[in-house]
Amino acid sequence: MKSRFRTSIRILALLFFACCLCWWWFGGSNTGWTKTYITAPTTDEVTGIVYEVKQEKFVPGIDCLAVGTGLSFAVFAASFLRFPKP
Repeated sequence: MKSRFRTSIRILALLFFACCLCWWWFGGSNTGWTKTYITAPTTDEVTGIVYEVKQEKFVPGIDCLAVGTGLSFAVFAASFLRFPKP
């Protein structure tokens, strides 16, 4: 019974880590801090001058990946705890 519980906790930690990694990777895989907006170059139709416009977009950064990894390791480490029998 205990080994099933511990194995399921470890699988849960692995799935959580995989989900965080995929979310970061497919969300833009930004190696900097998390961004809530991006700048996109836009060209003025009349003058032809290129300028940048801010667009609201959430791009997860390395800090989101670090928090997800830390939480998954904490869940994995919790599977090694031994509880006394009542």
